[in-house]
Amino acid sequence: MWTALTLSTVLLAGQANAEKTTFANQPGQGTIGPESSAVDHHASGGWQTGQQQVGQPGPQMLPGPNPYVAMDPYGQMMMPNMAASYGVMPVGYGMPMEAGYGMPGQPMMDPNVMPVGYGHGGHGGCQSCGGGGCDSCMGGHGGGLQGGCNACGGAGCGGCCGLTGGGVYCGFSRGIGNAWDLSNYGGRCAPRYFDVGFDATFFTFEPGNNNTVLTSQGGANNPVLDTQDSSFDYKGGGRLTLQRSAFVGSYFEFSYLGFGNWASSRSVTGPGNLFSPFSGFGTDPVAPGYAEVDSANLQSFETSNNFDSFEINLRRFFTSPNCWLQSSYWAGFRYVRVADDSIYLSSGNTGGLIYEVDATNDMYGVQFGLDSTVRLTTRWSVTAFGEVGVYGTTATQKSTISFGNIEINERASQSRASMVAEGGAMSTFRLHPRVTLRAGYQVVYVDGIALSSDSFNFQTGGVSPLGTALANRPGVLNDNGNAIYHGPTVGMEYTW
Repeated sequence: MWTALTLSTVLLAGQANAEKTTFANQPGQGTIGPESSAVDHHASGGWQTGQQQVGQPGPQMLPGPNPYVAMDPYGQMMMPNMAASYGVMPVGYGMPMEAGYGMPGQPMMDPNVMPVGYGHGGHGGCQSCGGGGCDSCMGGHGGGLQGGCNACGGAGCGGCCGLTGGGVYCGFSRGIGNAWDLSNYGGRCAPRYFDVGFDATFFTFEPGNNNTVLTSQGGANNPVLDTQDSSFDYKGGGRLTLQRSAFVGSYFEFSYLGFGNWASSRSVTGPGNLFSPFSGFGTDPVAPGYAEVDSANLQSFETSNNFDSFEINLRRFFTSPNCWLQSSYWAGFRYVRVADDSIYLSSGNTGGLIYEVDATNDMYGVQFGLDSTVRLTTRWSVTAFGEVGVYGTTATQKSTISFGNIEINERASQSRASMVAEGGAMSTFRLHPRVTLRAGYQVVYVDGIALSSDSFNFQTGGVSPLGTALANRPGVLNDNGNAIYHGPTVGMEYTW
């Protein structure tokens, strides 16, 4: 059984890898089929080949045509040893070329790639060029195809090898970008695809509840505790994302997002002079009010909140002609559950009371989202994203009031339309052909939900005793609340 499971897993993984495609709308670009193995390329050491004599082809075969590599300015694909159409040299597309490409006797150099290990010169900025000196940056001091130091804006090697580099031969993809690029076709035109993504979240919770006074000291008009006195720290959570290729340039994406459990507790004490909203703070009935909740020594309020979300989307990628700007849009189905609990407690010499309210919101809806990515280098990018959905929400509250030998249970439920919006910014850095690190900040906003603190019902009509006042009372549900969850995220993406 385990052997069969292992074989099926390998076959599925192989099929998924074969279906991963790059997609771009640059004129003349084709769609690349199965992705070549970045790991094999890295293991072979081909990414850091030393200097090779021009016009002396080695025993290895020349690479096949790459749609992102050799295209003239008119969108025609260039083949090895083919002269450029219209008399134009197709310099600067995609990956570095070996000797034998382009014009006879002249190797084509990708201006976005810094060669590695080219000799040992002795000029300014040598250390930032791996100790190779300025001559090894782009070959000499002059202009022309190889350019040398002048091609780096006159700043020498130091101007080419920084985080974003500079000059015509450096560009944004220089230095930290292509200098460490380990994949054959992992250049700037490849979409940011991954099979599994995981983020650790550190979010706080801000409830948008109505303010209800819970305690007044020494009678009415002196509030000392209310439902908005709660505050919440940052709590850990997580997001798990799985992607599976659907067709060219599109993927199915499943994601789970979970936060919590946030909890907050506030309390006040007094020498038998704390009054509750059940009696209008000692006014109805008049002082001393209800023995179970008035003239109390201690009153407290506790609340907690949890958020869970499951979604499945179809995501479509597209790329700008120069590949530095990439975007995607998606549409799909999402389920969100928000659970919120509160407890109001009163304790005194004449009695005590516990009032618990549990509110749950089950939200089903459709959503649409988009993101936009700027490729600062071939390995480092910054993304802004957002999505919004409309949901049908069923809100339910269950409450229990306990005092003495009496327990009163109340229920209420209703449906409405709600909204969930999510957005943020993320920076990603490709650490390895299969591993990308990411970090950012995210905000989730939920509107049209029931929060437990909004569903406290303190109406008694001044009827005494308290048990009679609360008997056969209908349940109350307020579903006009909202919530904001926000904080930093740190995670990784993995591709197999």
